Parts: sequence; C-alpha cells; structure tokens
Amino acid sequence: MAERYLADEVATEALGEALARITPPGGTWLLRGELGAGKTTWTRGFLRGLGGDPEEVASPTYAVLHRYAAGSGRLFHLDLYRPGPAGAWTLGLEESLSPDDWLVVEWAGSDGPWPTTWVAELALTEEGEGRRAEWTVPDAPAGQ
Repeated sequence: MAERYLADEVATEALGEALARITPPGGTWLLRGELGAGKTTWTRGFLRGLGGDPEEVASPTYAVLHRYAAGSGRLFHLDLYRPGPAGAWTLGLEESLSPDDWLVVEWAGSDGPWPTTWVAELALTEEGEGRRAEWTVPDAPAGQ
C-alpha cells in the first residue's frame, strides 16, 4: 500500500494524473471516501493523465454515470452511492466497456464483478486541512 498527504485540490488532481499513467487500458479504480473527500477531484486529474479534458469531469452522484474521451479510449466515471455496489450491472455497463476503456467507481463495494483483472483501490480521508490518500495497485501481469 502506498500513501500520500494531499494538501489541496491541486495535489489531489496531481495524484490522479500520476496514477493514470500507471493504469493500463481496461484498468479499474475503486474510490472510497466520505462526501467531499476528493474523489471527483482525483478523477479530474486521472482524466488529464489519460489525455482527456479535466474540465469535463463532474460529480456523477445524480447522473450515476459519465463518459469522457480519454486518449485512445473512454473513461467511465460511475457513482454507486444511490444504486449500491450491484447497481453498476443494472446499467448494462459490462456491455458498454471496451478493452481500451478505463473505469473509475465512486462508492464501490469490494466485490465486482469488475470487467477487468486490473483493479486498484484508493481511499481518501480528511486529515487536517487536506486529505490522506492510500492506494493499492495490482501487480503487473507477467511480461510487463
């Protein structure tokens, strides 16, 4: 597990951008944190790191799902706060994702089924004036 203190939104976006660069196409990030913890802010940086426009990112709380152009694929930004962890699959998401797409899931449960074997987790918690980020990424597949 890795961790970092994030003093502000700029640092939160920068972490998202850096972690996007190590996320393969088809990768999934499960985000955890209370309301206002920075999950959508992190996603703006993540989209920038994939070559997309971070200004397009909005909280998916009411829309449940947003899609953004991201480099050679798309970023699916999903919020399961209202529909619950199983709600992703009531949307037909698994039929929409291609191997070149990325998935970021806010309020994700621990169980998928996620459409990829590359599943990373990020927890954001308030700490002082900023937030603490803790994340895990899967081991690289053999041959990488």
